Amino acid sequence: MKINRDRRVKWFLPFLLFISIIVDSALPAIFPVAFLGNGQTIVSQLALYFLTLFAFYFRDETIMLNAMIFGLLTDSYNTTILGIYGALYLIVAYVIIKVKKYFPKNAAVHIMLLLVAITLCQFIVFVFYREFGYTTVTLTEFLATHLWPTIIFNVVLSFLMYFPAKGLLGWLGYENYIIL
Repeated sequence: MKINRDRRVKWFLPFLLFISIIVDSALPAIFPVAFLGNGQTIVSQLALYFLTLFAFYFRDETIMLNAMIFGLLTDSYNTTILGIYGALYLIVAYVIIKVKKYFPKNAAVHIMLLLVAITLCQFIVFVFYREFGYTTVTLTEFLATHLWPTIIFNVVLSFLMYFPAKGLLGWLGYENYIIL
């Protein structure tokens, strides 16, 4: 059974990350504009959700390699600068793998780690774009029009993903997935 589980994790993660990158690009476009304020934008972080899910619950050595590869794929598909999400996804996976031993394995902790990861990734991308002149948005505008809508959207998305993630983890062999 262990060989089967390891094989499932090893091959299913890249497939899931690839699909989630495509869905990440489509979700903001189909999201109803009526929920957004004037000038607000959202960034779906479904790929980051699954990356943190696998890094938090499994000990597979390929998670960091997949994080870098699919971060670069995210860059090539969604952004104009190659490498920023590749580095950020790699750092997020590494940090979660290192700190997960200090936290209980439950969905609430996973969602909190996801929120920290989303906030840091979005803020680092903002600072990077700002320093290199790709944007002239102020920090206050960034917080009000981009970061808060992105966080709220991804919190709702993570709650909607609870039962599919629970089923996925069960299928992959992890059984102790609880909310509290």
